[in-house]
Amino acid sequence: MTENNSNGVEYQINFFNNSINSGSFMVFQQDENLNVEGVMSLAWMTKFAHANTQGFFTWTLNYNFVWMEKSSISSEILTGSSQYTPANLLDKNGIVLSYDDGGYAFSEPTAETPAGSLYIKEDSNVPLKQANVGIGMSGSPTFMVQAQPNMSLTFTPHPEYWIAFGDFEQGQVLNVQEMSSIQSVVFPPGIFTMNVILNMDNTWTVEPA
Repeated sequence: MTENNSNGVEYQINFFNNSINSGSFMVFQQDENLNVEGVMSLAWMTKFAHANTQGFFTWTLNYNFVWMEKSSISSEILTGSSQYTPANLLDKNGIVLSYDDGGYAFSEPTAETPAGSLYIKEDSNVPLKQANVGIGMSGSPTFMVQAQPNMSLTFTPHPEYWIAFGDFEQGQVLNVQEMSSIQSVVFPPGIFTMNVILNMDNTWTVEPA
């Protein structure tokens, strides 16, 4: 799957809770090649499901720049004032985060080179680690770091999609290394909908819809 902007293609994960437990299905992204120091994965999308119920997640490959005002990215849930600005990997791939008159704001996106990456420049007035900044997809944050003055961030996304089941909330900072029972969801070429089944024994089955 090519991680460029969507051109209208919608992806979907159908989930089926065939276990005896109630909890939240949660989709998140990982990207071993993102190469941004201190980057954290967030709970991208969550939906609660009782035993023997089902639901679905949908998204398009539309990127966003995002900041969220928060004292520390180590807090479990990122909330507070925020801004989402549409981005793409070609001609709206650069932006500046500034802090003026007591508030954060993004500039208008610009075209930066080389294409294929998303660039965030933090100006000299950005307070140290008082907000979080990064990128999202389809209107929700996926990867963020603590904001700092005079920093330049380059995100070159090739995300992998994963699903988990448990006690999760959207926007939650994840410690992926300590999570158990996570499952990769890979879309084969030409396939845009996948079924993900949480089995009775709490194992996973993943298959094209």
